[in-house]
Amino acid sequence: MPWKIAMFKRIIDFHLDKWVIDPFRKPLLLRGARQVGKTYAVRRLGSHFRSFVEINFERLEGAASIFEKDLDPPRLILALSLLVKKPIVPGETLLFF
Repeated sequence: MPWKIAMFKRIIDFHLDKWVIDPFRKPLLLRGARQVGKTYAVRRLGSHFRSFVEINFERLEGAASIFEKDLDPPRLILALSLLVKKPIVPGETLLFF
């Protein structure tokens, strides 16, 4: 019988699914070795949200400079929304840096 990846659920997926339904969830930091599927897991997690915005500081010119002035959340959300040309709605958008 051939191996089917779709049937395989990783431990990280279990923990991320649990984080999604937590009404008191806080920002999440994923750490781990390179090439183990952290980005893949977060992109899959994005399907639980109304929208998903990925900010890649190496590929998106100007993203890092948004954080130079101050760390005021409403200003950051507005500036990032304008940069990616997509609304970022707290509680509905998964924002992935």
